[in-house]
Formats: sequence, structure tokens, C-alpha cells
Amino acid sequence: PTVKIKIVGHTDSDGADAVNLDLSKRRAIAVKNALNKDFSIDNSRMETDGKGESEPISTNNTAEGKAKNRRVEFIKL
Repeated sequence: PTVKIKIVGHTDSDGADAVNLDLSKRRAIAVKNALNKDFSIDNSRMETDGKGESEPISTNNTAEGKAKNRRVEFIKL
């Protein structure tokens, strides 16, 4: 109950940069809301951020690579 986390959303490179940044932020918020609703994790223990398409972990030239880039990361604070 004392652990705090940062939830960071990411997208693939399809679409405009601004749209992807907004999508990644909404993705992180959706995960935060689900953790609060489904698992009763206090919102004060979670913060969110979005990186858009700026930090890919795979290529954006294949469907598999794009799928890997559409993700959410959890960072222990």
C-alpha cells in the first residue's frame, strides 16, 4: 500500500504526433482508472504520463512491431 507508480502510455507511429501524444496520455489514464476501480488501488498512489510515439521499443514498419509499441509501462517511484 505504500508503493507509488507512474503509468506511462505509448503508441505506434501511425497518425499525427499530437494525436498520438493525446492517445498515449488517455491510455495511461484508462489503466489508472481500471486499477482504481477493479483493484481498489488509491489514485493518490498513481500518476500518469504519455510519450506518444517518441519512445518505440520495436520497429514501426511491421504490424508486430507496431503492436509492441502500443503499450503501457509501470515505473516504481
